[in-house]
Amino acid sequence: MERELKLRIPIEDLERLRHAPLLAQSKSAADAPKLLTSTYFDTPELAFHWCGASLRVRAIGPERLQTLKLEGSARAGLFDRDEFETPVDGDTPDLKLLLDLISADTDCGRLIRDQATATRLKPVFVTRINRSAIPLRLASGDELEVALDEGTVEADSGSVPIAAVELELKHGQAENLYGVALELLETVPLRIDHMSKADLGYALLVAEHSDAVKAQPVHLNRRDSVEDAFCSIARNCLDQIHANERGVVSGHDPSSVHQMRVGLRRLRSALDLFANEIPAYAGLDEELRWIASELGAARDWEVLAGSTLECAGTCGSADEILPVRQACEQIAVNNRQRAAGAVESARYTRLVLQLAIWLNRKGWRDAMSDKQRGSIARPARQFAADVLRSRHRKLLKRGKRLADLDDDRRHRARIAAKKVRYATEFFASLCPRRAVRHYVDALTALQDDLGWRNDAVVADQLLKSVPKISPEAASGAAFARGYLASRVATDHEALKKLWKRFRRLSPPA
Repeated sequence: MERELKLRIPIEDLERLRHAPLLAQSKSAADAPKLLTSTYFDTPELAFHWCGASLRVRAIGPERLQTLKLEGSARAGLFDRDEFETPVDGDTPDLKLLLDLISADTDCGRLIRDQATATRLKPVFVTRINRSAIPLRLASGDELEVALDEGTVEADSGSVPIAAVELELKHGQAENLYGVALELLETVPLRIDHMSKADLGYALLVAEHSDAVKAQPVHLNRRDSVEDAFCSIARNCLDQIHANERGVVSGHDPSSVHQMRVGLRRLRSALDLFANEIPAYAGLDEELRWIASELGAARDWEVLAGSTLECAGTCGSADEILPVRQACEQIAVNNRQRAAGAVESARYTRLVLQLAIWLNRKGWRDAMSDKQRGSIARPARQFAADVLRSRHRKLLKRGKRLADLDDDRRHRARIAAKKVRYATEFFASLCPRRAVRHYVDALTALQDDLGWRNDAVVADQLLKSVPKISPEAASGAAFARGYLASRVATDHEALKKLWKRFRRLSPPA
């Protein structure tokens, strides 16, 4: 099993990092870099790639090392996956050496056992890396290797440069990799790396876009403590956030921006939910607000340029709406680039590393009394029931006469509804399934209505600024604002019915 934290670094900072206090203490810090030439092999149709594996032969002087890496998890730059290394004679792979290592009932296992595979293998790309490997032994006794890499990934279609830092765990706890990365971040501006060298190589061969990833259900055990539940819920939210980072950075799919933003909202809601039991460390909410706001601007303009103006265009002159859409789409693209820059920043890297350490080490325990530790050790089921009742009552209070509220108070009710929804989904596995389904169905319908109403309010504010950016879009923007206002006005009775339906329900318990 390989556990490796991957980070990127500006090429000009590699030498400065070599002299960072943490690395300078190692005798190997001044060793000359070694050239590692790795040739990656696959079939013409890239069968290994499509089953989530990479196969290479690495030349280290006269030695040849064959490595097969299988698809694993990659969270916050930490790659956790199965790796099989064997010496090999010659410059091409020997699949027979893998037969006893890879299960026959997996896609990769079947692939290496297919006699035709070996005859069809060919080199698909090469990495040439000058690597300085620095062993570290931490005060905790954990052992790791810091690799400073500079080189290229080369294929027939082109090449890309590499400047990277890889922290590989040899012995100990994976969270200590984050601690080392944080210390190195004090010397140079590191970035979380979302792509392995194999990923970079295959990106030269095939155009792949990272799909947006929605939240997965949270699975809690009925014997879980409050602390257990918090850890499971927080990790679930972080999984969604990290799964969409690559899509945000690529800038191809606005849905990745939306889903990463949803993950951040869910995480902030979870932190608020458990705040009295497990307080967050100082500054965490401020940093989460910052990255959410960077994503939010892109998302607001995407919604306006997409579904909102599309509806307006069907009810008016398409020629009048077209300049508005074009202006909004360009602003959306610019904001998407800004969002990508934020996720690529050293500030976001620091946030990710600090949050990973705090969660993995359960840093909230440090300042707790025995009474507080006892409180988070109690069963999560009763805590969940109390929270759901409390959140439900708060929504009923804020939603009183919901259809007649002004924009600000309706927005507060919408936020309360969102918190109820997240809390219900977090604790759903502890509640009767049927009760959860009925409750969430009614809540979802209510949220959908409140959501598009909020989009209309946001769109109205954005449309006010469009004529300043694109004067030819002024008349279209005015029409769109009028259309949205009329649509909100006609929704009054529908919202009353949705609210009445929800008020009849009790929270699942």
